[in-house]
Amino acid sequence: MAKQKVQHFFHPVSGTISYVVSDVATNEAIIIDPVADYNEISGEVTFESSQMILDYVQKHQLHVTAILETHIHADHLTGSFFLHEKLNAPIHVSDAVKEVYASWKDDLALNEMYEFENYLLDHEHLGFGESDIEVINTPGHTPADLTYKVGDAVFVGDSLFHRGTGRADFPGGSAKQMFHSLEKLYDMDDDTKVYLCHNYPKTAEELVHMTTIGEEKHENCFITENTTEEEFVTHREERDGQLAEPKLINPALVYNLTSQLPRDSVVSERLG
Repeated sequence: MAKQKVQHFFHPVSGTISYVVSDVATNEAIIIDPVADYNEISGEVTFESSQMILDYVQKHQLHVTAILETHIHADHLTGSFFLHEKLNAPIHVSDAVKEVYASWKDDLALNEMYEFENYLLDHEHLGFGESDIEVINTPGHTPADLTYKVGDAVFVGDSLFHRGTGRADFPGGSAKQMFHSLEKLYDMDDDTKVYLCHNYPKTAEELVHMTTIGEEKHENCFITENTTEEEFVTHREERDGQLAEPKLINPALVYNLTSQLPRDSVVSERLG
C-alpha cells in the first residue's frame, strides 16, 4: 500500500494551512494551497511563506510534480505562481475557475485570466507516486471548489472546517450546493483524515489542521449526519449575512485569477 507523508505550513495572518504531500517510496510531491505574503498598507508582496515550502522541498530532496489549488482564494494571495516559477511544476485548478473569472471580470476590471497549466474535472485522477489523486468537485463556497483525495486523506479547501464550514455567499456560491458537496464527504469512511485549509487559533499551540469525517459527522456545528438540507441552508445563510467581506478580497482575486498584481502593489526584492 502506497504511503504518503503530509507536512503542513500555517499562515497566521490569513489562517490558511498549506500542505506538502510526498510519496515515501518515490519522493514525488505535491503542494496544496501555498500562500504569498501581502502588506495591505504598503501593497508589498513577499514570499517568505512560500519560501518555507521551497526550503522544505529542497531539504528533503522532493520532486514536485504538481501545485494544486482547492479554489480561487479571496482572503490571501496565492504562492502558486512563485513556486511554479521556482519548481517548474504545473498549477492545477478546477475547470470552473473560468466561471469564477467571468463573474468577477467586470467588477474588478480584470485583465486576461492566467492560463493555468491544467483545468481539472470531477472524478479525474492524477498520477502521484505509487498511488493517485482523485479530484472531487465540491462547489458551494465557490463554483470552483475541489477536494483532493490521496489515499485515506482528503484536502477539502474551504468546504469543511473543524466544527464548521466555509461561507457560501460569494458570487456563484450556494449553501444548497455546499450541503450536497458535504454529503459527498460524509459518505466517506469515518476514519478518513480531513486536512483543513483554514483554522483560526488563539495561539499556535491550538492550531487544528486535521480532523476526521467521523468527528465532523457527529460534532460539526453546521452539519452532522442528521442535518437536513433545509436546516443547513437556513443556518449557513443566516451566518453568512453576519460576515464582512475578507479584507484582501480585491487584491487576492485580481492576483489569483490573473497572476498580475493589483495597482499600487509591488513585488519585494526580498523573495526569501
